[in-house]
Amino acid sequence: MKITVVVPPSKYSRNVARDLIWGCWCKGKRIAGTQFDPVSQLIVVTLLKEEGHEARLLDAAGLQMGVEEAQGRMAGDDIAIVLTNTVTVNEDAQFLAGIKRVNPKLKTIVYGNHPTFYPQDTAAKDGMDFCVHKEAEWVIRDLVRALDRGEDPGAVKGITFRRDGRFVTTEPYPYIRNLDELPVPDRSQLPQGITYFNPIVKFMPFTTMTTTRGCPAKCNYCSAPPFYGRIYRAQSPQRVVDEMAQIEKMGYREVFFRDEVFNYKRTRVMEICKLLIQNRIRLSWIVSSRVDTVDKEMLEAMKEAGCHMLRFGVESGDQGILDNIEKGATLEQARQAFQWIHETGLEAHCHAMMGMPGETRETLEKTIRFILELEPTTMTCGICTPYPGTPLFDRVLQTNPDIGDGSQKDLASLHMQGFHNDVFTEVPQVELARGIRRLYRNFYLRPSYIWRTFKRLKSFDELRRVVMAAGHVFGFSVLGEE
Repeated sequence: MKITVVVPPSKYSRNVARDLIWGCWCKGKRIAGTQFDPVSQLIVVTLLKEEGHEARLLDAAGLQMGVEEAQGRMAGDDIAIVLTNTVTVNEDAQFLAGIKRVNPKLKTIVYGNHPTFYPQDTAAKDGMDFCVHKEAEWVIRDLVRALDRGEDPGAVKGITFRRDGRFVTTEPYPYIRNLDELPVPDRSQLPQGITYFNPIVKFMPFTTMTTTRGCPAKCNYCSAPPFYGRIYRAQSPQRVVDEMAQIEKMGYREVFFRDEVFNYKRTRVMEICKLLIQNRIRLSWIVSSRVDTVDKEMLEAMKEAGCHMLRFGVESGDQGILDNIEKGATLEQARQAFQWIHETGLEAHCHAMMGMPGETRETLEKTIRFILELEPTTMTCGICTPYPGTPLFDRVLQTNPDIGDGSQKDLASLHMQGFHNDVFTEVPQVELARGIRRLYRNFYLRPSYIWRTFKRLKSFDELRRVVMAAGHVFGFSVLGEE
C-alpha cells in the first residue's frame, strides 16, 4: 500500500512540537525556536517499509510547505497517518478531510495523546477514520495489515473508529514490553534541506532518540504516565549504543535523548557509558533527568562518555508547590544535583512553571530566586497548563465542563497564557505571564550571564546557535513576542 506519515503544515509555526511525551506541546520564541526531527513518526515509516509497504515521511511543517502543496503530494495515497495532539487536532482534521475530498478512498489513521484520551471526540471529526490508543507502532502495523487484506478492523486491538454511525472501540493493546523489538528509525528518510534546531545542542547536525517509556513519577500535570504507564521500560544498553554508532556513521554529531527520565536505572546508565567509551563513539549527547536520580559518580561517567548537558524539571522554588503537584522531589535534592553538575563541569538546563496549584505571589518570587540560586546553564519557564489525560485537567473539567476535550481552546499559547489556572491558584493570569517574562529577563539579561555564555563558546557553530536563541529569548521576554 502507498502510505504517507505526514507532519501537517501548522498555523502555529513550523516549530510546534507534536510530542507524545513531557505532558506538553510547545512552540515559538519561549522555547527559542526549537524544532525537533520527527523521529517518532519515522519509526512508524520504518516499520511499514519493513512490512513491504511503499511508506514515506512528509515533514510538511518542517519544509514550511503550504496546505495545498502537501495535500497534492498525498492525492494518490492509500493511507495517511498523523501524530496529532490537543493543540493541532482540529487543524489536522481539516487537513486530512481536504485530502479525502480529492481522494475519497483514502483511509486516515491518527495517534497521539488526544486520540488516546478522547478517542470518540477525535473519531467524530471529519477526516479522521481510525484513532490509535497509546503506543502506536504495533497497533498501526496490525491495522494496516487488516486494511491491506480487506479484513475487519474491529478485530484490531487498541483503536476507535466509526461504523454505521456508531463508535467501535476495541480492547486495549498491551504495552510493548521489549523496546529492543522496535525498528531503528531509518534517518535517511528525513527530508533534505532542513536544519533542525535546538539552542542547547552544541554540535550540528543533531538527531533525537527515545530509549525508554513509562514514568514511575506521579506529577499531576503530566500526560506521560497515563499515556505510557508508570512501569519503566527501557531498551538494552547494547541496543542504545548500536543505534548511536549508526548515527555517528551517518554524520550526526549530537544526540538529544527525549526520554522522560534517562537516569532512572543507574546500572543501565553506567553500562551505556561504559559501552560508549569502549566503542570509542564520539557523539555529544543531552538527556532529561530528575534531581533525585543522579549522583556525582554517574555524572562523571556520563561526561566521560560524551554527555554535555542534563535537563531537569525543577518546576518551583517552594516545597509546598512541589508537594501539591506530587513532584516527588525536594528543593535540597535540586540543590545537591546542581552542585554535582557544577563540580563535574557538565551543563544543566532548568525548567520551571508558574501558576501551579497553591501558587501565590510569594511562591512566584521564591521560584525566581531559586532558579537564580541554582545557576543553570539555560532555563525555560511556562505557565502550568492542564492537558487532557492529566489529573489537573480533570480538576479543571469538574468546574468548567464547557471546555470538553480542550481542543477548542488555543492551547498552543497557554504556556504564555493561563488555562483556567484560577481553579487552583490565586495569582491572576496577567501576573503569571508577566512573571515568566520577568524571570527570563532576570536570568538571561544579566551582564555576568552574557559574559559567561560568550566566554564558554568554542566554535562559530556555537556562536551562531547562541545568537539565534538570544534573538528568540529577547523577542519573548522584552518585546512580548510569542
